[in-house]
Amino acid sequence: MADDPRSHDDRENNEDRERRDDRDNNREHPDRTGQNGADGSQSGTGGAGSSGGAGGAGSSGGAGGAGANDAGSNGNSDANGPSDPLSQMFNQLFGGATPLGFSMHMGPGMGAGMGSGSGDDDPRQQPDFNAIFGQLQHIFGALAQGNSGGPVNWNIATESAEQVLGSDDPKVTDEERHDVEEAAHLAGMWLNEVTSFEAPAAQPQILRRSEWIKKTLPGWQRLTEPVARRASEAVSHSLNDQMPEEARALLGQAGSFLTSLGSTMFGAQLGQAVGSMASETFGGTDVGLPMAGRGFALVPANAKAFGEGLAEPYLEVLLYLAMREAATVRLFNSVEWLEDHVVALVTDFAEGISMNTSAIHEQLDEIDPFNPSAFQEVLQSGMLEPTKTPQQEAALARLETTLALIEGWVDSVVTQAAHRLPSAPALREMIRRRRATGGPKELAFAGLVGLEMRPRRARDASAVWEFIAQERGNEARDEAWADMASLPTAEDLDDPTGYFERRALLDASDEDFDAAVSAWLDGTSAGGGDSSNGGDSSDGGASDNDQGEDDSEK
Repeated sequence: MADDPRSHDDRENNEDRERRDDRDNNREHPDRTGQNGADGSQSGTGGAGSSGGAGGAGSSGGAGGAGANDAGSNGNSDANGPSDPLSQMFNQLFGGATPLGFSMHMGPGMGAGMGSGSGDDDPRQQPDFNAIFGQLQHIFGALAQGNSGGPVNWNIATESAEQVLGSDDPKVTDEERHDVEEAAHLAGMWLNEVTSFEAPAAQPQILRRSEWIKKTLPGWQRLTEPVARRASEAVSHSLNDQMPEEARALLGQAGSFLTSLGSTMFGAQLGQAVGSMASETFGGTDVGLPMAGRGFALVPANAKAFGEGLAEPYLEVLLYLAMREAATVRLFNSVEWLEDHVVALVTDFAEGISMNTSAIHEQLDEIDPFNPSAFQEVLQSGMLEPTKTPQQEAALARLETTLALIEGWVDSVVTQAAHRLPSAPALREMIRRRRATGGPKELAFAGLVGLEMRPRRARDASAVWEFIAQERGNEARDEAWADMASLPTAEDLDDPTGYFERRALLDASDEDFDAAVSAWLDGTSAGGGDSSNGGDSSDGGASDNDQGEDDSEK
C-alpha cells in the first residue's frame, strides 16, 4: 500500500523539530558538544580535532585543533591558528605556508571564532565584520588600481600594520620623554668608557607605536623586497612551466593581475607582521638592523610594558634598554659595510628561491578527484613551500653567524658598561630568555627567510668578544669589525680561545703555515683550549641549563 503523503510530511516535520531541539539543547549545555576535548578526539577546549590539522577549530569543538574536513566549522579558533576569513583563504591557497612565511593574523577585533558553536552567543566572540570587509575593500581596491610598481604594495602594508595596532597606541607623556632622554644621555656616557665607536649626533627619537611603524617601513622595504620579488618570480615561472603552450598566452594576459595580486598579498602579510612587532619592539634596532634610521630610537610604551613584569625598578630597565639601543646604533654607524652585508646575505638567499615543479606535478597526479579533502590535504603538506638549495643553506649559515656577532657584541659591551647597574645581571638574563622564546629579530628572520636562529650562537658570539677584550683590550675587540676578513667566524664561535691563533695562521707565510700544521699534527699546539674563559661569567650570564638555550644547539 502506498505511503500517505501526510505521514511522510509528518515524519519530516518531526525530524526538523528534533534537530532544532538538539541544537537548542547544545546551546544550553555546550559542554556536551566536546566531552573529549582534553585529548582532542572531539575538540572541546583541547587539542587537535579528530582529523587533526594544525591550529584552528576542531570539527565539533571549542578551541581545539583543526579538523581537516571541517576546519573551524563549529567553534572558536585556537590562539595560534588563523581565525578570520582572510587567514583561512590564504591558508587554503598556500597550505599554511603564506608567502614570506608571515602568518595572517588580522589583529584586534578580527580574531573571533567564525563558526556557529558555543561561542556564538557571546557578543565578545563575534567577528568584527566591518574590519574584515574594510580589509577586503582595501585589497580589492589595490588590485583594481594595478601594481604599485614593486613586489610589495606598501600602501596595503601600512594600512594592514595600522589595523593590527588599532587604538593600542598611547601618546608619549612629558614624563616618559624626560625619562628616555635621561636614560639615553647616561647610556651614552657609560658606553664612552668601554667602546671606541662614537655615537651619532642625532637627537634620540622617542616614538609612539604608530610612529615606529612609519619610521621602520623604509628599512622593511629594503630587507624584504628581494625575497618578495624572487618568490613572486618563482611562482610565476613554476606556473608557466606547468601550463601547455596554448594556455601560456592566457597567463601572459593575466600577468599584470597576478603581479598585482602577489604585491598586495605580500603587502598585507608584511603589514600584519610589522603591526604585531610595533607592540613588542623596544626601539629601532630590535630586529638586528637599524630599521628606524641610524639614530637612537625607543618606544616608551613597550619598554614600560616589559618592565611591568619584572621585579627590577623601571628606570633601571629603561636605562638597560637604552644602552642596548645606543650600542647597536654605534656599531652600525661605525661599521658602514655591516648593514649592506646583512641585506646582501638576505638577497643571496632570495636568489635561490625556486619551486619544485616536478614534485608539485607528482603530488597533483596522486590526488583522488572524488575525495573533496584530498587537494586541501596536499596543500597543507607544504606543496607550495620553496625548497632550499645548498647555496641558500650556506647563506643562512652566514646570516646566522653575522646576526649572532651583532647581538654578541652588543651584549658584551652593554654588560661591561652596566657594571654600575645593580639589576644588570637579571636584565641580561631576561633579554636572553626573550631571545630564546622568540623576540622581534628571531620572528622577523624566521618569517622572512626561514632562519631559525639558535639562542646558543649569540651566547657563543658574546664569549668571543669577551675573550678578545680580555686578551687584547676593547680597542682590539672593536677593530675586529674593520673588515670581514678579521671578523670572527662560525669556527671562532665554536672555539673562542682559538681566535688569535687562527688569525695568525691566516696572516702567516707558507713556511709558517706548514710549521703550524705540523705542530698541530704532533699535538704540540696550544690552540683549541678550554673555552670556559670566554663563556658567560657570574655577572648575569645564563647557565647552560637555562630555558631555551640548550647546549645541544651548537
